[in-house]
Amino acid sequence: DALATLRHALDTGTDPVMITSALAGALRTLARVGSAPRSLRSAELAGQLGMAPWQIDKARRQLPGWSGAGIAAAITEVARADGAVKGGGADPVFALERALIASARSRT
Repeated sequence: DALATLRHALDTGTDPVMITSALAGALRTLARVGSAPRSLRSAELAGQLGMAPWQIDKARRQLPGWSGAGIAAAITEVARADGAVKGGGADPVFALERALIASARSRT
């Protein structure tokens, strides 16, 4: 599903740099929320994390299946893709596809 969505976004003109930015932002959010104490309510964490409570709730729903090491590995792959789409690679589409596949494999 993620690859189909990626290809559709690219086919409709979405800039690959914007895609890596969105992926990186989502992974950073997972990392921040995942490392926060689960005993605190979203409203209590919002100020500490600089996020809205709904963003924390959304991230918490996405966290199952992710480990800290998995999130770190996915962030590394998205960083590689970011460099590739900004001119460091020959094929930005391939770099994005590779990052998505590697990120999916990083989930436990």
